[in-house]
Amino acid sequence: MSSNPIPVPRAKPHAKRHWTVGAVVEQILLLLMAVFVLYPLFFVLLTSFKTNSDVILNPFGISTFEPQNYITAWFTGKVGAYLLNSVITTLVTLVIQVVIIVLAAYAFGKLKPWGYNALLSLLLMTMFVTSEMTTVPNYITIRDMGLMGTRWSLIIPYVASGLITGTYILTNFVRELPKELDEAARIDGAGIFKILWKVDLPMITPALATLVIFNFNGVWSEFYWALIVIKDEALKTLPLGLINFQSQFTSDYGVLTAGLVILTVPVVAVYLFFSRYFIAGISAGAVKG
Repeated sequence: MSSNPIPVPRAKPHAKRHWTVGAVVEQILLLLMAVFVLYPLFFVLLTSFKTNSDVILNPFGISTFEPQNYITAWFTGKVGAYLLNSVITTLVTLVIQVVIIVLAAYAFGKLKPWGYNALLSLLLMTMFVTSEMTTVPNYITIRDMGLMGTRWSLIIPYVASGLITGTYILTNFVRELPKELDEAARIDGAGIFKILWKVDLPMITPALATLVIFNFNGVWSEFYWALIVIKDEALKTLPLGLINFQSQFTSDYGVLTAGLVILTVPVVAVYLFFSRYFIAGISAGAVKG
């Protein structure tokens, strides 16, 4: 019996990357852009853990660690209460928006009722109406409804502000979905809502995630309308409450930047969470295709 050794396959050497002058310049520019974007965020985060003396004497380094700044901002500066108001307002707004946008886009893109093209064109024209043009009509409507100064005086205009664009974008996405899957589900006895929930909704997740990210950022950072309708301290959202916070801690840079970090963290978290679903949806679509 021969004892010839079994040949072991050799790993293929990695192809060497040939760097050109253009590629080097491109990488340097991208690195500089990343520094310009990330350094201000890093500087704010660094400052939020400093004392006032450390901010003045050592602005670009850190010699003290002061997590008490966050406790002061949360309780004394009422950032915790403002944050809760923003979370409630934003979540309710997004849930209502998503439900209406999905149903409207499905109707325009799949069911196509009589006159839907004319109605969609009419809705598209309203996209050119700026928020400044709707401030007075919105104020009169909210006042006549008896909702002035309540949380609904924020939620209703916020919901309306994102419906038209969201419906138009998602409608175009729904139109491109394969009809064969709907027909197969209909043969199996599925109704309209079951087809929407089980078949079409998973496929429009990428577009829906994108809309949620943009609408969340718009609602979360909105200041102008909240300043007009909200006077009760207990209902102020985070952008509005930070005005009082800033005047209260105008010379305490550590506490001020701690409040800014608290304002920024939810935006980054939502973006990271939904961008993951966005990438997963794109990958799933590529595999199915």
